[in-house]
Amino acid sequence: MLRFLVRLGVGLALPIVAVVFLAAQALEERPLVDRADELSPSSIARALDILRRNDPRKLARNATREVSLTGPDLEALLNFATRRGIAQGHAALQLRQGGAEIHYTAPLPAPYSSIARMLGLGRFLNFSAQLGVAGKTLEVEQAHLGRLPLPPALVKTLADAYFKHSDLQREVDLLDRTISSIVITPEDVRLTYVWQPELLASARALAISPAQRDRLAAAHRRLTDAIDQVAQTRRSAPLAEILVPLLQASAGSDAYRDVLLATALHLSGKNIALLIPDAARWPRARPLTLTLRDRGDLAQHFAISAAIAAWAGEPLASAVGLDKELDDSRDGSGFSFVDLAADRAGTRLGELAARNPRRLAAALAAGLDDAALLPPIGDLPESMKADEFRRRFGGPDAPAYRRMSDEINRRLDALALFR
Repeated sequence: MLRFLVRLGVGLALPIVAVVFLAAQALEERPLVDRADELSPSSIARALDILRRNDPRKLARNATREVSLTGPDLEALLNFATRRGIAQGHAALQLRQGGAEIHYTAPLPAPYSSIARMLGLGRFLNFSAQLGVAGKTLEVEQAHLGRLPLPPALVKTLADAYFKHSDLQREVDLLDRTISSIVITPEDVRLTYVWQPELLASARALAISPAQRDRLAAAHRRLTDAIDQVAQTRRSAPLAEILVPLLQASAGSDAYRDVLLATALHLSGKNIALLIPDAARWPRARPLTLTLRDRGDLAQHFAISAAIAAWAGEPLASAVGLDKELDDSRDGSGFSFVDLAADRAGTRLGELAARNPRRLAAALAAGLDDAALLPPIGDLPESMKADEFRRRFGGPDAPAYRRMSDEINRRLDALALFR
């Protein structure tokens, strides 16, 4: 009997010891990647240019195209994707001739981090891999989880099993049929692909789920009804008069995000028929100019930045807002710190909607007008062409620009909504 109990105890202890040993090897106290570069205005501009040149609506079936992505752009997109996933962390990417090296760090969630600390284990899950190219396939040459080496065959088996039992297997198979070659250099990754229209349907399914599509359609209808009611007697209205009641009638971050996106799409004059074909048949609202601080352009800046921030995160919204202002200084209406203030105010509202819906609900219940959404902007410089902008403020990294940027942030911080 004693021998049986000893064997039973050893049998139970060995798996526990093995798990603790593997955890000690996999978890580390220091992050392998301790920072990640955000999407910059230049990254946004290059991504938009790639989309314009590869517009799926202009491609015929079996048309062959090549797209080139630089290392920094790929790293920024990789970090953007990881922030949208379950195991949120930071990634770093280094290209080399014929391959790449990826580092990724994810901090343990709070409950597990506390347990790991009690056991004397690290708080960061670090993953690194050396990738190579074989024809049109990326292959894992080496991989480590913390200090634990992972056989490439095991990594491939785990990845295959994950895709097989997820809803991504169809997309993986479609990409395998579409991509004809991958070339990696120290400067960029060049993909040659044969366009298949099924890719667009696949992208639509991944981008917006049926539940999201239905919610957006409902938000669009509510927005259209609200605008139509006001448009019966007026040609313009403050943005807050339309937006705030719609948000007040919503509950939770998803509902807030839907209202902000529907508003942004209306103000931008665009729809999302590329992602939701049925959107082309959604009802159109009566003509009504929505304004912020008595300006229609500021309502547009605010709403678009709010939607981008709510759906994609503040760094992306900030990058898009700054990129637009830099473009305006070269070719359009000129660089405007007024527009930039509206962009940032919208970004903060979008972040609040996504990350702290309870606080936003409390602010909405108290009532919000245009002055609560955007601070005074009458003395901020605007309509500056490129030469004047450079002479007065230098650029986004110059001291004069930073002082003006800090002043905008100070004014936003003073609003009760963003305290």
